[in-house]
Parts: sequence; C-alpha cells; structure tokens
Amino acid sequence: MLKNLGSLFVSLFATSALAEGFEQIAIVQDGRIDESSGMAISRTHPDCLWIHNDSGDKPRLFLVEQTGETRAVVKIDDAKAHDWEDMCSFEVDGKPYLLIGDFGDNNKVRDKDNRPCSLYLVEEPSVPEGKDEIEVDYLARIKFTYEDGSRNCESVAVDTVRKEILLLTKQTPENCGFYTMPLDLDDKKQKRVAKRIADVPVPFATAMDLSPACDSLIIITQLSGFHVQRDAEESWDQALSDWSVVQLPGRIQGETICFDRDGQRLFLNSEKSQQPLWLLKLPQPNADN
Repeated sequence: MLKNLGSLFVSLFATSALAEGFEQIAIVQDGRIDESSGMAISRTHPDCLWIHNDSGDKPRLFLVEQTGETRAVVKIDDAKAHDWEDMCSFEVDGKPYLLIGDFGDNNKVRDKDNRPCSLYLVEEPSVPEGKDEIEVDYLARIKFTYEDGSRNCESVAVDTVRKEILLLTKQTPENCGFYTMPLDLDDKKQKRVAKRIADVPVPFATAMDLSPACDSLIIITQLSGFHVQRDAEESWDQALSDWSVVQLPGRIQGETICFDRDGQRLFLNSEKSQQPLWLLKLPQPNADN
C-alpha cells in the first residue's frame, strides 16, 4: 500500500507490461458508441453493461452485452446531455438504480450559466425481449454546486451503506478533491452542495466505481488505476490516505471502469469506436505492505 501520497503522482507516469489477470473479452461493436465516457454493470440484465457517450450525444444509454453487441438503447426523457462524464449502478432495498453524471466542466463555468452540474437518478429499466429502443423518465434531477467553487468532474459513485453520493474532481494533484452529498431517492427536484471531505492527489481522474459492499473503491486515469480498501469502521476521508496501484491495459483515452456484480472483477473500455472491452481481476492487497 502507498503510505506516501507523493508516490501516487510518480506512479501515474510509470509504464509497465500488461499486468496478470487482464482479459480482452470483446470489441464494442456499435459505431454510435464512439466516446465511451461512463459505464456501469447492469443489475437487471445478466451479462450486460450500460455505456454512455461523452458530450455531444443525446441523453441516452446503451445496453451492451459482454459479447460487445448492443442489446438496446434507452433514452432518458427530459434529461439534458451537456457533458455526461460518468455513471454508476447500485441497489437499495432490492431495487436497482442508475446515477448519471452531467457534470463535465472544463472551463469551470457551469454554475455561472444555464447548465448547472446535474446528476440524473433513474430506476434501472428492464428492457422487454425483442425491444431495441425504449424511453424512460428519470426519478430525480440533482442540481449541485461545490462548496469551494467550480470544479471539473468525471467520477461518481454511490455508497449505499452511508447513503452518500461520492464525487472526485478531475484536476491537478494539488487541487483534486473528494466530495460527498446525501443520497435522496424520493425528491424529484433536488439542489445540493457537494462537501469536500478529502484532498486526493490523483492527476486528472477519469472515472471511479464502488464495489457492491461499498468497501472497495477504484479510481482511474488514462494511464493508471488506484485501489482504496475501506474497513467497516473507517470513514472515506480516513480510507483515502492509503492506496495501492493497479496496472491497466493500454487504452485509447480510457475513461470508463466498473465493478462486476460480485465486486471481484473490473470492466474497462475507452473512447473511439470499435474499442476493446477488458476484464480485470482486482488484485488482492499485499498484507506485507
């Protein structure tokens, strides 16, 4: 584990051979998926993933089988897609949900114009057999600002144990922060302020995800991955002081990662069309470190 967070920045630029445990399981075939920016495991459809594009696309999700074939496209009614950057899936009381982050803000102006940073909460749809396109409503739109000013963000996860939404900003190491907001599944129109709970010197994080047990957090950049294991008695600000580095396969602008249903393996994809879908077994922490 990394006790010295300065080594986190150094490790980001270290190149290495492909780590053991990687497997390219498919090529994502759909030409409409050309800027894969968010990905989440489906909890409703076995052996499927949800994928969305980066800015410029419609407010839609692709249900993609692990063979790389698109099974269906789901349009989110009345949603905006200014700059969708990440998504996650989770369950509460046996119900599956998706949370989509429309919070890309390279120029840090969204709290000053008419495009506020937003999260869209959707009950994960069950696509009927034989349907290849459906429309669904969102359960909630969460408009939010950061307590310490505008930030660019490409990473979201949900801690169902603590009932919190987690955000990690995409910035230089000295400015990158970890934020939380309460998770509310009932109020359709929400306004929140994201509270900064930790400094996290990961340069330009492009995605993160949380295991179903909410004890294992993965963060990626375009070059490297970082794993945080949280003990039951730890808060996230405590857990985030201890890291391990996870080697990732070479990807073209890799901006997506998600856990599988069991929280033992990770799926990765990247921008551009016809890109590989990777499967990685999460390395176990070294007890000697």
